[in-house]
Amino acid sequence: MAILLLVITVPVLAPIVGRFLDYDADVAVRYVTENAEPRSRNCCAWYVMRAMQTGGCPIYILPAFGYSWLLPQFGFVEIGNSSYIPELGDIVVFPAVKGHIWGHIQMWNGRQWVSDFKQKGFYAAQGYMNSGYKIFRYKSSGEK
Repeated sequence: MAILLLVITVPVLAPIVGRFLDYDADVAVRYVTENAEPRSRNCCAWYVMRAMQTGGCPIYILPAFGYSWLLPQFGFVEIGNSSYIPELGDIVVFPAVKGHIWGHIQMWNGRQWVSDFKQKGFYAAQGYMNSGYKIFRYKSSGEK
């Protein structure tokens, strides 16, 4: 019963809570960078979620691809990817692809993309190269 209540109330409360966040991307980026593993553990969503929580966002765990729906509920806005220049704390969400059924999520730390490991480039795996993706950036309620 408690799980059912959580599943029902969290999506309803997320937009309300998201308006009152004091999210600090610097803290989130520091956490994800310091806790990254030497190689992927197939836990990107867990590592990025924990970083966001450490930064002050009470977000919860989903498969990586699910964050493209959830991030806007917490004040993150989708930004276009034409002539994209990454900013500290930007988050990219990839859909599920063959061999990676949960998709992928990663965060820009100012020098490189980090998920559960420090990536060598934008694409964590070759399968994502033609999959499309969404880029999100946190905008506080006072920002336009």
